[in-house]
Amino acid sequence: MTIKEARKQAGMTLKELAAAVGVSDVAICRYESGKRTPRPPIAKRIGKVLGIPWYEALDGGKEESS
Repeated sequence: MTIKEARKQAGMTLKELAAAVGVSDVAICRYESGKRTPRPPIAKRIGKVLGIPWYEALDGGKEESS
């Protein structure tokens, strides 16, 4: 699951997730689009807030290819 999918499933906006994680909404947007990869500590906070494994947040906006 991507960060964006998990965020939407949690019913959160970019700004709400950003505030909960302690980063800017621009940073969350970049993680979701795959333009940036969150550092492990940030990925862990994203995972905790969204209820997903932190390593999924580390992948940012990328989906697994089968």
